Amino acid sequence: MLAAVNLFSLLWPGFFDTWNERLNDQFFSLKTSYAAFAPPYDETVVHVDLNNTSLRALKDYHPTRAHYARVILNLGAMKTAVQMCDIIFAGETSAENDQRLMDATRRSRDVIFGMAFRLSSAAGRADGIEDPEARDYLRKTAWKIPVAAGIARFYHGVDPLITLVPLAELSLGTGFLTLFLDADGVIRRLPLIVRFENEFYPSFALKSVCAFLKVPPEKVVLERGAVTLQDAVRPGHAQRISLSIPIDARGCMRINFAGPWGRMKHYNFSDIYAASDDADRLDEFRDELEGRIALLSDISTGSADMGQVPIDEAYPLSGVHANAVNTILTGSFIREVPGLATAVIEVLLLLGVTVLSFHRSALVSAAGTAGLGALFAASAGLVFLWWSILIPAVKPLIVMVLGWAGFSTWHALENARTRAEIERARQLAERELEIGRQIQTGFLPARLPTPCGWEIAAHFQPALQVSGDFYDVFEVAGGRCLGIVIADVCDHGVGSALFMALTRSLIRAFAMQSADRLGAAANDPLHWSQTLALETVQQTNAYIADNHGEAGMFATLFFGILDAATGRLTYINGGHEPPLFLRSGQPVSYLRATGLAVGALPDAPFKTESINFAPGDSLILYTDGVTDADDSMGVSLF
Repeated sequence: MLAAVNLFSLLWPGFFDTWNERLNDQFFSLKTSYAAFAPPYDETVVHVDLNNTSLRALKDYHPTRAHYARVILNLGAMKTAVQMCDIIFAGETSAENDQRLMDATRRSRDVIFGMAFRLSSAAGRADGIEDPEARDYLRKTAWKIPVAAGIARFYHGVDPLITLVPLAELSLGTGFLTLFLDADGVIRRLPLIVRFENEFYPSFALKSVCAFLKVPPEKVVLERGAVTLQDAVRPGHAQRISLSIPIDARGCMRINFAGPWGRMKHYNFSDIYAASDDADRLDEFRDELEGRIALLSDISTGSADMGQVPIDEAYPLSGVHANAVNTILTGSFIREVPGLATAVIEVLLLLGVTVLSFHRSALVSAAGTAGLGALFAASAGLVFLWWSILIPAVKPLIVMVLGWAGFSTWHALENARTRAEIERARQLAERELEIGRQIQTGFLPARLPTPCGWEIAAHFQPALQVSGDFYDVFEVAGGRCLGIVIADVCDHGVGSALFMALTRSLIRAFAMQSADRLGAAANDPLHWSQTLALETVQQTNAYIADNHGEAGMFATLFFGILDAATGRLTYINGGHEPPLFLRSGQPVSYLRATGLAVGALPDAPFKTESINFAPGDSLILYTDGVTDADDSMGVSLF
């Protein structure tokens, strides 16, 4: 299952990432909706918004660089620590307005301007810049940062668009405003640093943070998975710290958005612009903004500076930079579980599905897998809500589903194969039993010998295809007498049928042998019949007990010698169901047992009894299949 999913990842590398991010966005929306989970907001970061309200207050819907110059000058007078000017003042306008902006920047001494790169996986050169002054500025302001071994996948900044060089040189520097879009067009990460020729260039957010924390480029260290700011110190604090910012292989940091646009502190551009006309108002703003980072941006109607972020489909991009700064200052970084840990999670989930798949109930297996998946997804959500750790959930869930489907299919195929084998075995057994039934039927007399003046009828219906019940009627003494047998071998099935065949054959064989030895019965027919019955049953009993006693098999048996001429029946009832003897006008009599079941004991005693038939008399022989029978309601008939 893992191999199939990994192959899918290779063929469509962004598929799982996109769905993971969309699931994470749902967690993010939940995180920012509840105060208990919401990321911290450092009120050091504030916005100065050129919005529609400001345009109306200025009575000028096309602010010039002079307007920005006055706002920058006023913010400088309010003693802000850093002014993040989210505007690229490229090229020259009127000399007067450009000069005002440069003067304001020089006097404020805290402004950082934006610039832009096109991010590329391949290196580019600054020689392609037509303006040599701009080229020289970028090379002069690029960061010469020591790089740990193995870091080689950072984006390259090419095709730069920079702020007017004389203006940029009067500021604290420039940082690139270019943002990184995920495959689905959502901004979740911000590239902190890119390669520029053989050096590096910082982002607008990183440049501003370094300016605020007084971290020069030589104190910035690039390590595998992190950008470290050494000896960082906040204004008004003495303690220096080493701040490690987690980044991915491309140098991007995940932004932990503090909440919707309105959560951060906002000021109107027009209010800051007009503050210099009122000394008291200027002092009030100074009390509020001193030592803070003010991000100046245009968010008026018609501004194209909007993008989709996890918590908003139309979010001002200046807010992305502000949230990136806030994420760094608060240390509320979003960390991702490494690939090895994710693989371990997938293996553990697959093991759980494997264990569940062996449950006999497919419903329990499916419900257990669904519950395990829900528990994992909920756990991943809680881990993100509480500790801002992202666990990729989609791929492990797909591994679970595919694992469950695979095991279910395998079990279904195995069950089908087992059922097919059972069916084949059943059919084979039925064929064998049918052959056994036919053979057993062959042991029963095809035609009952019926002396003149007598009626003999039989019916045989086994409970199974083969059974241990049998009957037999055969001639002895040249047809003058009949041997009548009915027997019931213990148990059911094939074993009983085999002993039935044995018992039937022994009865016939010993009866014929004894009849031949005894010869004619003219002198004493009764003694002759008694002797024949006793010898036949005793020899059969001895043979079965001596040769098959370990099998524990025995048979209840009724054996009689009928003298058709005299109507006398001499019999032995070896533990069999007592036959019914019916005489016209008299109560029913039963031919009770005269000995034990045949084969139970080697020397079991047997004795004979006799009855005489008169015209109209009947004898009914049966096995326990008759007396044990129930009616359609399950009530015994006897």
